[in-house]
Amino acid sequence: MAASYLPRSDSSLLIWLGNFQNTLATQAKALSVATSELKPALDGAKDLSAAIQVDEQKYAEWQAAVAYTADVKTQALIEIQRIIDRLRATPGFTEEHAKAMMAVPRRPQPMLLGSHKPAIRGSFAGGKVRLRWTRGALDGIHVYGRQQGETTWQLLGRDNRPPYDDPRPLPPNSSVEVREYRAIGVVDDQEVGLPSDIVTVTLNG
Repeated sequence: MAASYLPRSDSSLLIWLGNFQNTLATQAKALSVATSELKPALDGAKDLSAAIQVDEQKYAEWQAAVAYTADVKTQALIEIQRIIDRLRATPGFTEEHAKAMMAVPRRPQPMLLGSHKPAIRGSFAGGKVRLRWTRGALDGIHVYGRQQGETTWQLLGRDNRPPYDDPRPLPPNSSVEVREYRAIGVVDDQEVGLPSDIVTVTLNG
């Protein structure tokens, strides 16, 4: 088990490690601890800091890539639908042309979406809250959140590919926050079915 003075979130731990590397030698010297004893801890702090920084960079790149893909998707689908609608309007267009381009309207979902309730699971690790869910017949889910004790749900965003990471910042260092989450299924950009059971996640700054 990690010592109680070590921050739980990676962002806070990164700051803590920087201070540790800057002050350890001075404090050890004042307490007559040999320099040779410090190297394993300092090397570990350096390696861990570098690894966390890589994680943070990759996570930021992933968020930027997802946002970019969403923008490209919006623009590309507008043009794709425009040209298909143009082809449909021509006199010779038949159902065979639509099938060749896989532009046949989807059949109703086999499951009773009116009673469908997503199942979600929440966890807090690596400085972020992650919600896991199963897509099944859904196009995606709308994720709602609130702090424990509140009555109003806030729409946090839509997720089309599990898992979903809460983009909101962590609570201040050394504080604890309890967040509640629920999700509603989305098909054809419309919410369907019933809200999921409420999932509670405890965050430590």
